[in-house]
Amino acid sequence: MFSYGRLSAFALGGVLLFAQSALAETRSYAVSWFTQAMNSQAGDCPDGVNLPWKEHRLKILRDYGFTGEQIEAMVQEELAGKGRSPIQAFIVMRGRMNGQPVSPYTYPATVIDPKLHYVKGAKTSYGFNLDGQEGPASFIDPDTGEKGVDNELSRALGCMREFRGSKATPPLYWEWTWGQLKSNQPAWLITIEGDDLGSDGDVTVTFDRALEHLRHNIDGSPRKDVTYRIDPDPRSHNVYAGRIEDGLVTLTAPGTAGINLLQDPLVAVMFRMTKVNMRLGMMSDDSLDVMVGGYQPWSDLYFSFAGGGAANESASTGDMPGIYYLFRRHADADPDPATGQNASISATYYMRAIPAFTAAPNLKRPTLAAR
Repeated sequence: MFSYGRLSAFALGGVLLFAQSALAETRSYAVSWFTQAMNSQAGDCPDGVNLPWKEHRLKILRDYGFTGEQIEAMVQEELAGKGRSPIQAFIVMRGRMNGQPVSPYTYPATVIDPKLHYVKGAKTSYGFNLDGQEGPASFIDPDTGEKGVDNELSRALGCMREFRGSKATPPLYWEWTWGQLKSNQPAWLITIEGDDLGSDGDVTVTFDRALEHLRHNIDGSPRKDVTYRIDPDPRSHNVYAGRIEDGLVTLTAPGTAGINLLQDPLVAVMFRMTKVNMRLGMMSDDSLDVMVGGYQPWSDLYFSFAGGGAANESASTGDMPGIYYLFRRHADADPDPATGQNASISATYYMRAIPAFTAAPNLKRPTLAAR
């Protein structure tokens, strides 16, 4: 069965549905933008924004005991361009295990904690009150006014230059990754179904992955009204009960389910969160504005960063072991029974989606047990 934008099942099914007194309406969308929900503001980093990589790498040398004279000599040797940079040679093997150099990306805990700055001064951040509590460090959502918002990922990364941004001006890191993902990762699909999506009432929200990639126009903009086949793989099938009021869809039982969507190793193999909450706003241009929040295993993010090694550190993320320590420090859920270290961090992601057709492939959806 196909589903699309504002077309109802009545319009699609024709005369076969005349006998029904109540007709379900379905609108489907393809995700056309995905980013961490950031709300960077002046004064939210009272200790300062972390140094750009070109300067920060010199700080790393100082942290490891190199003298000013030694660092200057290394800089001059690098500028001379004769052979491999001595600074880079040290940076990429700055971990120490049993006294021996090791990769700081594979073994981040063997690196001196650079104690990167994090957000301290902000009162607002996008997200949801995931734990039902309101503390002095919790945020207020700038759109809804909800208090007790949990979004420690934005706090941890909020003073990293590459991750600062807003809905209007997205963080550089996430803009770069989406530029890579949009043509290389099969599209994500969202379907909303209810008796009448123009009126208040109960709805069902479904997230799936497509078999096709997101289609684009010649100018690179996402193309509306494309047909996507739904991937029958159950790892990317998510169903939620919700309610629509004045065009805004919210979950009727937030925090009781998670979300799992196959993604891409460039960001993470799987986009997964527990205790999920979300808001889906149906916009006047027929697009969908989505906030999804929950608890995310921070190892998923760290190891996606680390997979790019030195190239990611110098061009995309900044100090990678420093991010590892930020994640450990700010993780706020799923404590390890033995160590007490939290394995998950509260996070919120922002998506936009455009109208699309969806079709189930001519395949029976397998169960997890059958795989």
